[in-house]
Amino acid sequence: MAFLIYKKDNGKLVATGEAYSLAGYNLIFQLWEDRGKPTGQGWYVTADDLIRARTGGQESLDTRSLLIDFNPNSKWRIGLVELLDIYIYTYRGAGQGKASWSPMMLRLRDVLYEEFDKEISKEEKRNKIAVIDDPQKEEDFVKFLYLNGTDKGWIWGVNGKTKAAFIHGSAREYFRQYF
Repeated sequence: MAFLIYKKDNGKLVATGEAYSLAGYNLIFQLWEDRGKPTGQGWYVTADDLIRARTGGQESLDTRSLLIDFNPNSKWRIGLVELLDIYIYTYRGAGQGKASWSPMMLRLRDVLYEEFDKEISKEEKRNKIAVIDDPQKEEDFVKFLYLNGTDKGWIWGVNGKTKAAFIHGSAREYFRQYF
């Protein structure tokens, strides 16, 4: 997946050439620390929270949008979704202020999906996604992912392995309230 920042401009989304990172010691970790390192409970961040953290408060959801190209290497389709919110449940790790792992529910909306009869080049794709209409009324949907904990640097699950998460007990109760 590619995490892209777009500028909002009169009903259009304009590529900035900037990217954002959720995993590792980046946005989610930064907001986890800002919220006092909650463990054994659920917590929540909005796209606005993420944008403000990424830009040091210089930009907000009014001026920027966080898009995800869910298949950036595809030559047969373009699929962009917008990140709206993230609901996170962080399990306690061994030691004070340590996290074991964090299943997350991302709330997203479709922005652009297009399939092609023939392969498109990287340049054609870049041109097609440089400026796109902002479909502000699309329905939202969710995706579950997880981050490893403090001992593994807050990174996504191991490459090549499923990043899905089994949700049980108090984590299940936390997410249940949202759908």
